[in-house]
Amino acid sequence: MKKLDELQWKEFRLSDVFDISATPSGIDKNKLEEKVGLTPYITRTENTNGYELFVGKQNDKYKISEGNVITIGLDTQTVFYQPHSFFTGQNIQVLSNENLNKYNGLFVVGLIKRIMSKFNWGGNGATLTRLKRSQTLFPIKKNGQIDWKYMEDYMRALEKKQVDEAIEILKRGGVQCRVIKKLSECEWKEIALGDISDITCGIYVHDAIRIDGKTPYITSTCENNGIGFFIGNMNASYGKDVISVNRNGSVGYAFYHDYNAIYSYDCRKVKLNTKVSKYAAIFITNQIMQQKGKYEYGYKMGSERLRRQKILLPVNEKGDIDFEYMDRYMRGVELRLLEEYGKRLKVG
Repeated sequence: MKKLDELQWKEFRLSDVFDISATPSGIDKNKLEEKVGLTPYITRTENTNGYELFVGKQNDKYKISEGNVITIGLDTQTVFYQPHSFFTGQNIQVLSNENLNKYNGLFVVGLIKRIMSKFNWGGNGATLTRLKRSQTLFPIKKNGQIDWKYMEDYMRALEKKQVDEAIEILKRGGVQCRVIKKLSECEWKEIALGDISDITCGIYVHDAIRIDGKTPYITSTCENNGIGFFIGNMNASYGKDVISVNRNGSVGYAFYHDYNAIYSYDCRKVKLNTKVSKYAAIFITNQIMQQKGKYEYGYKMGSERLRRQKILLPVNEKGDIDFEYMDRYMRGVELRLLEEYGKRLKVG
């Protein structure tokens, strides 16, 4: 495959390449009906592919936008490829082209971000008219037409390279990536969650005071690793290496956070007393979530009830919790999944 600097490039006006229109699904956040669901709600945030939250069914007058398009947030100059159907907030433009797919779409996002960098807040904002007039370089074929196939192949090769590098890093761990024995061969012990962790409440950051930012705000959603928003607020719940467990909403769902975050009162913070690897923490998180079914039908979760909750964990010959085994097991799972995904990747 040719390198980027070996290609022929040609400048095109965006409106000559894409159908550019305002989203038909623009809904003010305060007019959302079902604020919990599986459909992305896209705003002008620069985080998480533009997703602010996942919503359910909305008023019929708001038509859902189809996926396989590029969205641009005016004013904030945010650009993302959207693979799935979505709703949006205000001032979101949608770019579509029949040749677009996941891979060349991601390539094009990088090209558009270059021209969006010239816009800013105020008099030089990214209006729809300015957006349509904007020009950017695209790789072209010998006939002068945009080379969509090259852009797709380039991004596929980049993804394959990243997957291969991740596999190699895990393999360099040697025995750490090999499971010595199966789960069914382990000795297991019931452990009260409060005996191995400190469990505390999160703190609400209400809509009225919430400001946009870059810190994950962990809510009671079952999506996106529990992240409901990215905020600029700060409170005493801030911290990392925490397992969050939902007490409202999607009750019983648990997620591990090896990054600093703010935690809502709708979830409980489980901070392990023993410092463990990310992989062992994810193993324990999964064991906590095995209990989520018991919290249905009016059986509510609280901090004290969570402290008493027992989970099964593997133990070693001494009867101690086998954190090392959990680490090796989860590394092995990750390696196997990456290898399977790598085999399915088609390059060229």
